[in-house]
Amino acid sequence: MRRPAAFAGFAALSLILTGIAGRILSYPLNRDENLFIAAASQLGSGDLYRDLGYNHLPNFAYLLGGFYRLTNAQYLLLSGRLLMFVGWIAALCAIWLLVRKARQGIELFFASSALLVGNVFLLGPSGMLVSNNFIPIPCILFAFFLLWRALEHGPPRSIDAFVAGVLVSLTIGLKANYIILAPFFALATVIAPRALSIGQRLLRGSLPLAIGGLVGGLPVLIHMALDPQGFIAHTLRYFTELQPAFWRSVDGPKTVSIADKILLAEEVWMSGVVLMAAATSAVLCGIVILRSGARGLLDWRVLILSGLLACSVLVAFVPTPSFPQYFVPPVPFLILLMIVLASMVEGGSRAFVQVLMIVFALLGLVTGASRVLPGLLAFRDPGSWQSLEIHREIREMGRAAGLAKGARIAALTPVPALEGGYAIYPEFAAGQFVYRVAPYIAPADRRFYRTTSPAGLFEFLDANPPAGILVNPAEPIETRLAEYARARGFVRLDNLNRYGSFDLYIPSSGNAASPPSARR
Repeated sequence: MRRPAAFAGFAALSLILTGIAGRILSYPLNRDENLFIAAASQLGSGDLYRDLGYNHLPNFAYLLGGFYRLTNAQYLLLSGRLLMFVGWIAALCAIWLLVRKARQGIELFFASSALLVGNVFLLGPSGMLVSNNFIPIPCILFAFFLLWRALEHGPPRSIDAFVAGVLVSLTIGLKANYIILAPFFALATVIAPRALSIGQRLLRGSLPLAIGGLVGGLPVLIHMALDPQGFIAHTLRYFTELQPAFWRSVDGPKTVSIADKILLAEEVWMSGVVLMAAATSAVLCGIVILRSGARGLLDWRVLILSGLLACSVLVAFVPTPSFPQYFVPPVPFLILLMIVLASMVEGGSRAFVQVLMIVFALLGLVTGASRVLPGLLAFRDPGSWQSLEIHREIREMGRAAGLAKGARIAALTPVPALEGGYAIYPEFAAGQFVYRVAPYIAPADRRFYRTTSPAGLFEFLDANPPAGILVNPAEPIETRLAEYARARGFVRLDNLNRYGSFDLYIPSSGNAASPPSARR
């Protein structure tokens, strides 16, 4: 690609990144974010699982909590969204390193980047929200880059294998779906250095990878060692027992059957840049076969990535009910496979591949334009970003209501309460995610949970009266909170809520939050 064209490409990519930044920062608060933000902001106030109700592997909570402390964050939602944007930048940096390793032109960089920035699926909640859905992608890309470099020539480079192992375990600790990385990376260290004896492969490649994996896995291993039963109850059994039980009790459409999951997968994978990337990879496979025969596809990188891609597709269908974010895992492996296949094309075919990549990049950018443009326009009025609006609104409401800083607020949507500088109940630190499954917790597991339930809410709050109650009218499960507020004589301050996002209830003058029998 000539220099003016490359400059235009980087200018376009910079503009798109600006639009993505605006989209991330202005994206509405989502239910899932309450779990991650509240748990991360409350680190140190209790056990991550037993006290705060976290239900994922711990790494994202520690990453986000560390970021909050490093930046002394006061705007929790905004700071979390900034961390997500850093993840996007990191992913593009990893792609740049991978393309340089592939010794291909800059066209491949733009095409691979388009699979991210033009992906309408990632430009939705999966890539915008403060969650553990997008952040694993740059970790995977960097991990494979290091593995590739470790096994590229001669004896494995042990330090690269070690760091790759660290990143693999950190990625798994971010999202358990990526447990598939471990066996495939280990297999790569065994099959790649063919000139070495099996002993040398294990010593120079597999062992450093395993040691790195143990180091990167320390956060998870420590939790498992200190409280194995509580850890398993909050992670594995939450998703295999409690969440399915809750969703079975909920009326309305749910993606439960294999047929429904296939339709959801089709919606995510069989459109836009994902489908184009799959088609492009198929074309690249054909070129490799034509020039080198089928043996050309026996390269360890192709075998490992094909296996990872296939397993990630299968893993996406495991959770029930299914949600769109469960179909993210194949994306980084498709990016890597396209880069590796392009690196195997030599001679006269490279010119064709360069044209193919330019077309892919242009189509990808056009595909994502409808999502990115509103993000650019969001910079015209940063004050309207919900990440800033909620912070401002809740503080205004609290001041007008006379709530003292640090006053305890009952909220099943805890992020706004935290944005206002108020304390929350540890029982609601996971938002609604533990509260809603409380009726289905087995008696033997109740000791692992610090929570209440819709049936026990009145009794719980009577024993622990709040200074205020914050209700999100958009969440039906929070109706019970509003009922409690009205039953105990709380006053809803409608006139303070200019945006209609939340209802704040405070005790009426001289009336504490207590049951009627306690009021004379």
